[in-house]
Amino acid sequence: SSTREAIEELWGAKVVDFFGLSDIYGACAAMCEAKDGLHIVEDQILVETVDPATGEVLEPGSQGELVYTTLCKKARPMIRFRTGDIGYVSNETCECGRTLGRIHIQGRKDEMFIVGAVNVFPTDVEYVVRAEKGLTGEYSIRVYTENFTTRYEVSVERAQGSEEAFDAVAKRVEEALKAHTGVRPAKVLVYDAGKLGTSSEHKASRFVDERTK
Repeated sequence: SSTREAIEELWGAKVVDFFGLSDIYGACAAMCEAKDGLHIVEDQILVETVDPATGEVLEPGSQGELVYTTLCKKARPMIRFRTGDIGYVSNETCECGRTLGRIHIQGRKDEMFIVGAVNVFPTDVEYVVRAEKGLTGEYSIRVYTENFTTRYEVSVERAQGSEEAFDAVAKRVEEALKAHTGVRPAKVLVYDAGKLGTSSEHKASRFVDERTK
């Protein structure tokens, strides 16, 4: 992700993702040097995807909610433990040569929103905001209903010392979001560095859901 790449650039270190669930097995999957998904600890857990609404098991490679089954636990086994994570499992041999399956997590089920028949996750917005130059990397998303249609707006911060016009920043981010997600935001709001308030929180709340239930 662009966040991982930003950390690598800042620290000059190799950064990889690691995934674990204490309910399941602790260490469940980890990223290799190819950085194309996270290799599953397949001798300990089985990972599948299910339809988030019905729980129906989907074909390998299909996008759905990731569920985990323990293979070795005796005291407290888990069968298709639901995580709320949306993603898919790939079983092709990795570029690194390993044949272990890989999970690709795209976002949280409770934060996914659909705009014009396109599934959008906050991680999609994060990728764009942190890849674009001239921004602090801080952002927030507001999802709302207007005329029975789901819309979203994104707020970003212009980098400290940037002299790029607010309108120009908004237009650039809007086009980048359209290119990456396939749907254009209703609005992009631009603030000066530090004005969003997300960087001061221990765990920033970047997603505001105002959709009509």
